Amino acid sequence: MINIENKSTWPEDILLFMHEHYRGFIGWECEGEYPSSGPSYDQLVGSLSEILKKYSMRGFHCTKLTVDEILNIETHGLALQNKRTLSNRINILLNSGQISQDIANSLLNENQSDDRNRANMLWFCFYAPRLAGRHGIERFFMHWGGEALYNSHETNAVTSPILQEIGIPCIVEALVPFQSMPDIQLPFGQFTRSFLKDQGYKLENELTFEAYITAHLPPTQIIEIHQYPSKSFLELSDCANWDVPIATFSNRH
Repeated sequence: MINIENKSTWPEDILLFMHEHYRGFIGWECEGEYPSSGPSYDQLVGSLSEILKKYSMRGFHCTKLTVDEILNIETHGLALQNKRTLSNRINILLNSGQISQDIANSLLNENQSDDRNRANMLWFCFYAPRLAGRHGIERFFMHWGGEALYNSHETNAVTSPILQEIGIPCIVEALVPFQSMPDIQLPFGQFTRSFLKDQGYKLENELTFEAYITAHLPPTQIIEIHQYPSKSFLELSDCANWDVPIATFSNRH
C-alpha cells in the first residue's frame, strides 16, 4: 500500500513525475525558498493530481456503530452521510425500541447533517488514529451518530447519555480511492513535501494527511472494521493509555 513517507511504496509514475518536476514545488513547500510563478505551480499540481487519481490509499474512519450498522457496512460499504441517511438511522433505532419517540424527535430536529460543510462527506485520516492523540479522536467514540449529530447533543443532559449508550466504538479501515476526493483534498502537497524532505529541504508544513470523500465507498474497499475492545482497535487508538477508560462510554448494541 502507498505510504506517503516511504517512497519505496510509491507507484513508478508518481516517482518519475517528482524526479522531473520537484524543483517547481520547492518555493511553495520549503522554508526560506522563493516560489515559482503561480500559473506554473498550478499546472504542476493539476498534472500530479491527475496521476494521483489512478490510485488509492489506506485510510481510517473513527466512529461509533451498532452491530447492524457494522454488518451493513461490511455488506454494502460506507454511504455518504446527510439528513436523509441520518434520519433513516434514527428511525431504525426508534423502530427497534432502542430510543423513544421523544428522543427520536429531538435527534431528528437537532443536528447538522445537512450543513454545507458536512453533508455528503466522509472523513478519513491517512495515518494511525492514535497519532492524533486522545483529544483528537475520543469524541468520535463517545456518542453514536457521528459528529453531525453529537455536536448538537453532547452537552444535553437528556440525549447525551442515551447516545453514549448506543453502539460500539469502531475504526473503519478502508482503501480510499483518490478519485473519490475533490481535487482540493488530494494529497499533492504531502507527496511533494515528502519527496523534498528526502532531498534535504526543510519543510513548512507536516506530512500528515486527512481528507473527505464525496462518493460511496463500496464494500470491496473496506479492509476491516476494528471494534472495541479488539487488539487491533487498541493498537490503532492507543485508548488503553487514556486517562478516561473508553469502556465508560462503550456498549454492544
